[in-house]
Amino acid sequence: MYRFNFRIIFLFILTVSGLIPVNAQLNRMGGGLTFNTPISSPDLNIGNPGFNLRGVYEINRKFFVIPSVTFQLPKTKHYRDAPDKLTLLASVDANITYAIAIEKELLFYALIAPNFTNVYTDWKQETDKLKDKYQLCPGIGIGTGIEMIVEKNVNAYTQIEYVIGRYQQLVIFIGIHYYFEGRIRRIW
Repeated sequence: MYRFNFRIIFLFILTVSGLIPVNAQLNRMGGGLTFNTPISSPDLNIGNPGFNLRGVYEINRKFFVIPSVTFQLPKTKHYRDAPDKLTLLASVDANITYAIAIEKELLFYALIAPNFTNVYTDWKQETDKLKDKYQLCPGIGIGTGIEMIVEKNVNAYTQIEYVIGRYQQLVIFIGIHYYFEGRIRRIW
């Protein structure tokens, strides 16, 4: 069932992208800190803060695609009657954004993002009941963000995204983008 839905979505995106002329180019990259709520599992313990790396593809004045990779700090959970457990979390997003409002130096946007969250659990001593586990959990993120021009080639951004999936969480991103091609003017 999931394979069938994935194939339909993939064919739809491929067809639409082939029919609509797109002149997208990667013109800025950046990164920053991420803060998230605990994921909805009492057994997993994920560290805050995390680190985020991203690129921005400008499709046109209103649409952007922002692929990003986020790594949370590893966290160890201690048990009284079991060995320690280390949990690592990383996620990959492909934010599809639409500019809601554009002011002189501010850009407000809404986003929807396919999300893949990777959770790796490593027990200090593996047993028959306690085994290391790797999970890839697909989800969808919805949210909003703001980007502000700070200098000629530097923008500051803040983004809030709620990831709906197996491990639901609210993620806040704070960081900077750097224009490596250079900005033509100091307004959007």
